[in-house]
Amino acid sequence: MQSGRQPKADDNKEYQKAFRKYVFKLLKMGYDRLDAISLQDSEEEDITGEIVREINDILEYRGSPQWVRNFAVHEELRINDPDRRGKRRKRIDIEFEWVCHCPRHRYPFEAKRLCVNTHPIGEYVGSAGLGEFLSGNYAQDKIEAGMIGYVQSDTPESWAAKVQNKFEKDSEIIKACPDGNWTNITIIGGLTHCFRSKHHRVAEKRPITLYHVSLIFC
Repeated sequence: MQSGRQPKADDNKEYQKAFRKYVFKLLKMGYDRLDAISLQDSEEEDITGEIVREINDILEYRGSPQWVRNFAVHEELRINDPDRRGKRRKRIDIEFEWVCHCPRHRYPFEAKRLCVNTHPIGEYVGSAGLGEFLSGNYAQDKIEAGMIGYVQSDTPESWAAKVQNKFEKDSEIIKACPDGNWTNITIIGGLTHCFRSKHHRVAEKRPITLYHVSLIFC
């Protein structure tokens, strides 16, 4: 996946894998520049804004790797929908965009806080979290997308166990495919709390694969 090559279709597995690695690498680069502990009590929008700000600084910096110049990153991006207009449109938290060719390749993320007292796991896997992808509100034309958990209390391991428990107890709501169970994976080096899941969608024939990452703020 180089700057002079035309991106291939979403369902080209090798291209999709390479694109995903660049996206998660750029996400990690932005996160690594944060004073994460100072954001332990921050709202979701504040954390997202800080991550995107740092990533944009990376994109603008002349000393950054050449490949980052192929990307743009957006926060709170409104989604066009015939049933919603103007301010009523849904908004995706973060979207990475490959800007070198048309059609532009995009990778959306939904982010949720994970805090025992105020933001339980139900928000992450519920209708306003993971469910936005299952309903088709987000990433309707994509075969994969990302979820970010902002861990503000407890540990990534404990939250991962809670998600797995939800998968097992609420299978009808989660709509996991037979090959889509909650699975620990490696996407890039340095991101150790990553998982994959695959889900049926309400209105789409094609399932969607979600790649999950926990970022620690406590």
